[in-house]
Amino acid sequence: FPDEAFLNELIEHVMEKVSGQQTPLERLQMVCNVAMNWIADYVTDPNVRWTRERVRVDDLYLTGTNPTWNPVIIDRCERSPAKLRETIRADASVAALFADLKADRRPILVRFEKEKPKVLDGMRRVIAAIREDWDTIDAYVARHAGPAQPFCEPHVVYDLLKAYHRGLNRDRASLVTALRFLRGAYGNVDVLLRERFVKAWVPDDEIQDIIREVLAS
Repeated sequence: FPDEAFLNELIEHVMEKVSGQQTPLERLQMVCNVAMNWIADYVTDPNVRWTRERVRVDDLYLTGTNPTWNPVIIDRCERSPAKLRETIRADASVAALFADLKADRRPILVRFEKEKPKVLDGMRRVIAAIREDWDTIDAYVARHAGPAQPFCEPHVVYDLLKAYHRGLNRDRASLVTALRFLRGAYGNVDVLLRERFVKAWVPDDEIQDIIREVLAS
């Protein structure tokens, strides 16, 4: 775009409009998707039950962070807090890698998967707690009480409909398949198709036919 100053003003204008339309959960979805993490999947899922608990640090299953740390956390220490603690004590280069991390008392987020308490958010605090030899850490713990039904952002559906409407891809069968896939994966897609993408918002007869076909399947 040829005018960076105008572009920045446009961004601020759009962000101001959007901020007045979004709920806190919708804002969380947006920033989590920018960060490409799973936090919003668990927070928006109506079948997830949350409890605040003290969790044993050594029971945690360490999760990925970044390409610099992952070879130590995942490959070398096999996601084990005990092995990571030993490695930090024994290897000065690993200790230096995590030296700037601050231990604090803010709760982390933990999700249970196949009986493993996996760190969902707060790996920096967990590593600091491991280094400081904490026995336990405060956590909000997510457990599924039914099938996973996370919510997806409305734009995910809209992007597919928009591409078809604009003629960027007129493969109707693929669009139907993609919408069916989203329907099966996310708990709010039915509501989006029935209420958000009605003809008043998407005045395209063919797309409305496609939506009816998807909802009928």
